[in-house]
Amino acid sequence: MNARKIKIAASFAAAALVLSGCNAGNAETPTQHPSKETSASPTKVPQSPTTTPSNTNEYKPASAAGPAENVPIPKMPADAKEYSEEGAAAFTKYYFDLVNYSIETNDADPLKKVTTKDCIVCGVSIIDEATEAKKVGKWQVGGKHHPKILDSYITGDKLAAVTVEYTADRAKIYLGANDLSAELDELEPTTVAIGVSFDQRWQVYEIVGSE
Repeated sequence: MNARKIKIAASFAAAALVLSGCNAGNAETPTQHPSKETSASPTKVPQSPTTTPSNTNEYKPASAAGPAENVPIPKMPADAKEYSEEGAAAFTKYYFDLVNYSIETNDADPLKKVTTKDCIVCGVSIIDEATEAKKVGKWQVGGKHHPKILDSYITGDKLAAVTVEYTADRAKIYLGANDLSAELDELEPTTVAIGVSFDQRWQVYEIVGSE
């Protein structure tokens, strides 16, 4: 595999990365901002958005009326369990699947299982964001992340680095049925380096910017 040298940024702050309901990437990318619809839409649906859950296990995407229902938890592919450069790359793709799942459901438990406490960005910008959103009852429509693996290589004993370029769709944040709180712009291609460690399985231990 053609190994691409990665120059790691000096701090997580320099990475400016937020893989969650908040936008991220370079400084030119706007963060979430209040929508004009928030003040211009006084009418709200009286009932709670979760008062009429589906009676089946059919997947229902999030909408202005309510959060997603019956979202399937992503399953780790077999190659993502291998200790190899290819395995690290496959695991990183799977990690983004879990990020998208947490965005859609505010359920960060699957992410916690494959993230070490050393990953500050993971905790603050992904896991904590989802946990807080769940507490206050807000949900997100859109904002799916689309990763592209640029490179993956073993950096040390049971360690690997995966370079990823990703984008994210436009998104809207709701605090209640038809109660629009904020909108997130589409995220332009953003490159980051993801550090993963292996101890019977892969786990993410850091996410930083690359130069």
